[in-house]
Amino acid sequence: MEEKDYSPAIKQSLREPFVWAAVLAGVYLAVLPMSNTIALRSAALVGLLLVLVSQYRAIEAVRHLGWSVAVWAIYLILFPMFSNDHVVAWQSFTGQWGRGLLAMLAGAGAATLWTISKPRKDIFVLGVLSAAPIFVHLILVTFQIIETGMIPWGYWGRETHHADLGYAAGHAVLLLSSVMVSGGKNNRIWPATIILCCVSSLVIARSRAGLAFAVSSVLLVLLLAYLRPGAVQRKKRLTVIAVSLLFGIAIFALAFKTDPRWNSTLDKLSAGFLGNAMQIQCEGTVLIEAEIVKRFVSEDQKNTLIDSVRSGDASRITALRAGLELALMNPWGSDGSRQAFARLLRRECAEPAIQMAHTHNGWVDTVLAIGWVGGVLYLIVLVSFFQKGKQSYQANGPVVNPWCLVLVALPVFWLIRGLTDSVYRDHMLEMQCFLMAYALVRVEFFKAVLIKRKLDSA
Repeated sequence: MEEKDYSPAIKQSLREPFVWAAVLAGVYLAVLPMSNTIALRSAALVGLLLVLVSQYRAIEAVRHLGWSVAVWAIYLILFPMFSNDHVVAWQSFTGQWGRGLLAMLAGAGAATLWTISKPRKDIFVLGVLSAAPIFVHLILVTFQIIETGMIPWGYWGRETHHADLGYAAGHAVLLLSSVMVSGGKNNRIWPATIILCCVSSLVIARSRAGLAFAVSSVLLVLLLAYLRPGAVQRKKRLTVIAVSLLFGIAIFALAFKTDPRWNSTLDKLSAGFLGNAMQIQCEGTVLIEAEIVKRFVSEDQKNTLIDSVRSGDASRITALRAGLELALMNPWGSDGSRQAFARLLRRECAEPAIQMAHTHNGWVDTVLAIGWVGGVLYLIVLVSFFQKGKQSYQANGPVVNPWCLVLVALPVFWLIRGLTDSVYRDHMLEMQCFLMAYALVRVEFFKAVLIKRKLDSA
């Protein structure tokens, strides 16, 4: 039998902009949460933008981002002019804020090309790509188990912090949960398997916030899909709620059992509210040690809590309180940098006793960097994405497009995630900007198809 020559087809496909855009977008999304991949993710982003610039439809899709993104972009561009350090502010714009804007443009353009060329299954593919760091982690965990004969609790693999596993898992879980609830039974096995991998990875890595938000994301998507009027019968709704709650309880029970940090979390958080936060940052825990002794009798507990104020859960609360005070003192922010909190704190005391790079609260850190106006404008951006998703979600009847679910759930995920960590910067900002813009354009195309069907049937 004569073998077919596939080389002409391959060469032809390599001339298609969609193929290059898909490859570059895939690489970009997969490595975004991975540590030590800055050069690769930058190359993928630049390459993707160059491909999209040559495509009119991809450029035209930017209009879907709306006025809220335009106003936020204008503010970010103008901010270096009135910041307290113009040079650092401009470097911060090119190094992180501007990259977030470029990620939005890339997401909108990539969604346009995908919709025109391959309008189906992109949500599953993006979910798998988002889980790439999870797969790498689990492979390395498997090697550790083979080598030691034990599960390596607290092992992060190649990542420098477990939070990056949490961000990757959060995106993957949102996308794959939306696939599960919007597809048939045959479309649920693989998404469910990958979601289980994400949760298992976070439990092994002992990522408390990552686990909490991943499980909450599954529950949020399930509730959005099954509790809307007319979606399913009341009995099935109650079953979904019960199963979802049991799933969440089981996961958290496993987390409590394998990670002892959960047991003392409340005590540590309460210790963070003791004393004057600014003074503690500047002078150390000596100011509140007597009060800790009064409140907590056990000597071991006392030492644990004091250590926590220095560099643990309590230190996050103390830094948050100090950050809020600094934000009120500096309503226009500082220099737009990642180190805004540390630099402003050094104005109050040259050598802080407790060194914190940031407040572990995305909203406070954003305000400290680019001012209250900048923080509010980004909040409006998230709310506008949510509103557009909600409108499409409510208008589509009992059958929901999975991208509508993503566009509702994703802004909620990042808005609340910002309350527990500094996520509106660096690769985290790029992650949310790229995927929210992608989801928005997919939803807009879906709306256009529905409108056309209504006109054709009229």
